[in-house]
Amino acid sequence: MPTGAGSVRVREASQSDHDFLFALSPRLSGVPGPAWHTLAAMEQFQRRFMAATLLPAAENSRTLIAVSENDVRLGYVHMQPGTDGVTDEACGYVAILALTEQAEGQGIAKLLMRHAEDWAREMKYRFLSLDVFADNRRALEFYDRAGFRPESVRMVKPL
Repeated sequence: MPTGAGSVRVREASQSDHDFLFALSPRLSGVPGPAWHTLAAMEQFQRRFMAATLLPAAENSRTLIAVSENDVRLGYVHMQPGTDGVTDEACGYVAILALTEQAEGQGIAKLLMRHAEDWAREMKYRFLSLDVFADNRRALEFYDRAGFRPESVRMVKPL
């Protein structure tokens, strides 16, 4: 297992990575989400979202895989073109960031997000956006440290 992001490289995902991408779906659906949704509902949402996002991927999107020096897959980020909700201009959108459990806490998510920012700059976007569940405190704190700020908040009332 890597001792930090220094021993990790990032490469483009290929067709052979398909199973790995989808194998991380339970990790994503298992993060803290709205209390009014069951784990089964979150799992179904995640499977639908991943299929819609990755099969096929939008034009100009990119999926990058972090791998150890032994070629062990550690996580991935999927970026795609989006639209800013205020200005309606094209922007980058991080649709998925997922790590294996063993890769957590080693700077790999930070490394993948740096690559996402580089991609957005290459695409000449002024903004990079993403969505995160409000109850996912760990992710919110990570994105805050990375310089992301809330732009809008969707409120829900279970009836």
